[in-house]
Amino acid sequence: MPRRLTSRFFSVCATAVFCLSLAPAHAAPLAIKFKNTSGLPDAQVYIGFVGAEALTATNKATSAPLAKSEFGSEHWYTLDTLAQGVDLTSFSGRIYVGYGSPWNFTHAGYEPSPVNPSDPNAHKRYDKVEITYHGNPADVANATSFDYFSIPVGLNVYHGGTGGTLVKSLKASPTSVTLAAMESIATPHAAAVVRDGSNNFVRVIGPSVYPPPPGLPASPYDNFDGYLDYLHAYGQSHGGTIARIKGHFNGTGGGPAPHQAQDYDFTATIDAQQNITLTGHGAAVGNHTLTFHHDELNNPAAIYGANPHFQLDGAPMTPQNDLFGWIIADLFAGLNIGALGSTVEVGGQQVGQMESQQWFALTQRFAALQPSHPYYNQWAAKMSELSDAYNFAYTDRFAHVVAPLNPAEVDTLELVFLRETGAGAGNPDLPEPASAAILALGAAITLVARRRRVTLASCRC
Repeated sequence: MPRRLTSRFFSVCATAVFCLSLAPAHAAPLAIKFKNTSGLPDAQVYIGFVGAEALTATNKATSAPLAKSEFGSEHWYTLDTLAQGVDLTSFSGRIYVGYGSPWNFTHAGYEPSPVNPSDPNAHKRYDKVEITYHGNPADVANATSFDYFSIPVGLNVYHGGTGGTLVKSLKASPTSVTLAAMESIATPHAAAVVRDGSNNFVRVIGPSVYPPPPGLPASPYDNFDGYLDYLHAYGQSHGGTIARIKGHFNGTGGGPAPHQAQDYDFTATIDAQQNITLTGHGAAVGNHTLTFHHDELNNPAAIYGANPHFQLDGAPMTPQNDLFGWIIADLFAGLNIGALGSTVEVGGQQVGQMESQQWFALTQRFAALQPSHPYYNQWAAKMSELSDAYNFAYTDRFAHVVAPLNPAEVDTLELVFLRETGAGAGNPDLPEPASAAILALGAAITLVARRRRVTLASCRC
């Protein structure tokens, strides 16, 4: 499937004055430690570095250089061979973690498809952490459950090693807890759960990676048609408008008008055929119209993946890292959290009547904005309760889901592989939730629980 731009790309690049690849700073290497609480032996847990950029890293125990995995040159490392961890000097890409045997490359640029049952790695268990480290203040790492969930990975960052000051912890929940929460979202239940020939759990597929209808496998998730119907009725009672997409774009370094910093103001409408139109202007680009046809909105890559095909003044387009991409991010982030058409009042104003940039200061999301109907991304809503991973394309506009790797503040990144069963945890050294709370969670969510991302490997600013 094609790679798509995520909010992490837009948020970091578009809020900078310019966006370019920063040269590696001459900072001390980042220590990466692995804490295996999964219950599996270290010899059955592997990691690998995958990405377009060169890897500069060594095995802490032996000082031997490590190599990234790519087609024709696969390098996977079991945790028992990395007992003291890794010293990372420079890399931008993904750190894959897997259980059992590693997945294998089939061609250059390949990464396994979580949804294609014919993929040769379909029944292998793997997950990933996204990272950029060059010794720069803006370097970060994050877990992601955007495309799928397979292995619970928590992230802790420290100053002074793992025995020093905990700077930030990104929580995760064990497999059994996450699975119990997530399988109930699909129709029928568990339709998105992949198991191997021995009925062992492999992954839960997220809603954004399914092919557009009538492609197979068909998505078992809500297609947002009910929400779009509601928005049509809402618009008819609100002067035809379903949202005010208004705010400021910080630009991506000058150049053509769409890349320049500017204010923007667009009005969103929807017709009876569920086609959405944005009409308005940017201070530098002038007047424009963006059109999103229903057949494109019905593609899981659109609302769920926030990567819709659209028309700009009648010309076919896909989102780019420019003003129009930022505007689209406003609209589709609002659809994912249920802000469009929300009649919930915050500070005396209905959320649906706010300017779009105001949504990103809200603490309310999902059911809090649409209490009567599930008019929001249900995958993201459930996953946000269980994990600090990216759970939809614009998670970072609402929550702090990245671990800072600024070498002035952080010298150690710890990846924690949580156990397969049991209660949730972020930093595993923190107290566990009480049993009563765990039972309440299970009762509340009835028992189980993609978009392929262009990470900051594409643009680290």
